[in-house]
Amino acid sequence: MLHLNEAYDLAEDCLIEWIENKPRNWRVLVVKDVLATIRVILWCSKDQWEPSSNEIDRKLSETCADYWSKTVLPARLGRHPANAWQEDAWRQARRHGRTDKLRVLEKHLTKSGWFEAPSNPPWKTSDRDASIVLFYSFKGGVGRSTALAASALHLASVGDRVAVIDADLDAPSIGSLLAGHDRSTAQWGVVDYLLERNVLKETELPTEDYHHRFVAPSGVGGEDVFVYPAGTFDGAYVDKLARIDYGNPVAGTLHPFVALLQQIRRELAPRWILVDSRAGLGEVSGFLTGGLCHLHVLLGTLAEASWRGLELILERLGGDRIREGKAQAECLLAASMVPRSDESLFQTLVSRFTERARDAFSAHYYAEPGEAPDELWTLSDLESDDAPHVPVVLPYEERLATFRDLSDVAEGVLLREGPYRDLAGRLRSSLSL
Repeated sequence: MLHLNEAYDLAEDCLIEWIENKPRNWRVLVVKDVLATIRVILWCSKDQWEPSSNEIDRKLSETCADYWSKTVLPARLGRHPANAWQEDAWRQARRHGRTDKLRVLEKHLTKSGWFEAPSNPPWKTSDRDASIVLFYSFKGGVGRSTALAASALHLASVGDRVAVIDADLDAPSIGSLLAGHDRSTAQWGVVDYLLERNVLKETELPTEDYHHRFVAPSGVGGEDVFVYPAGTFDGAYVDKLARIDYGNPVAGTLHPFVALLQQIRRELAPRWILVDSRAGLGEVSGFLTGGLCHLHVLLGTLAEASWRGLELILERLGGDRIREGKAQAECLLAASMVPRSDESLFQTLVSRFTERARDAFSAHYYAEPGEAPDELWTLSDLESDDAPHVPVVLPYEERLATFRDLSDVAEGVLLREGPYRDLAGRLRSSLSL
């Protein structure tokens, strides 16, 4: 049986061999459409189009079987008004490493957040401006939201103004974890803002409708935390969630999530905007890990499934950007849920995690030394104590698995000297603050 990936490879090999023997100005675009079949756009001379398209049809019918759609679309050589959409497709396509005469365009039915995500933060950070920090884990249940809440408490306790956004829209929790007075939360949340901003494009939405204030437990002190929950989890929540599109907004408009970030920055002037992401490969995870944030806190465990996901994210934040001539997106790593019952075992697991991180960052994130600008992390930084692969270790804490109210563990666990204070310190140092 011929499998999809094999058919794709055969199509590209076949068309590269074919197009390389054609005139210099001929081009061919391989389109992998939303139904996973292959289409082709061919730029060639008018008198040669019909015999050439028949030749392509015959070759791909032989090599790709039912994966070939039997569709060859014409494009005229040179500048011509009829070429507009074909030229747009060519510009959007991925260059092929073996020839300049062939490109590949991937069309997707879902996961638009992964392929149309912002690649840069909406503003540059400084010691007087808001830093957007994402908390992400490939697997759930590793204490990501708790780590975010602890970081918010630490930063607020020293007088920094903090805003928190619950972007884990499929399984929201940070809004209730950092609830307001009498465990209340804002009636409206991120889901409502994203939808309403899309409809009311010219209206300045009142952000106080979408957040509540978390007041630190007595004895902690510091600033209140402004919390934007996902929304009210009622019968209408799923209906609203199903209407959110993380793809590119209409031309000339701002993506509603970026609009929310900018409005928070403008109206609240926070020092930190901490964003809780959905785990895994969901739409929102793709949207948020494309480069929109100034810093990415990646939580993982020693489980191989966890590392496979983190390596994909590291490639996106590091290797992919380097190949595009960009600096890596900043990140830091946290080793989560490390058992602490036996000190010898604890040290062994931390050592194993650190070595695994070293290998993953070397393969997927760090640039080669000597070939990279000074602002990039390179393999020469492997021995640096503040390199992003050196993890903050968050040991397993039984009380964090059973507490009912954040005040139960704030002073005794989250705010004491130790791992969560170290994490807040690394946030500051990673952004050179």
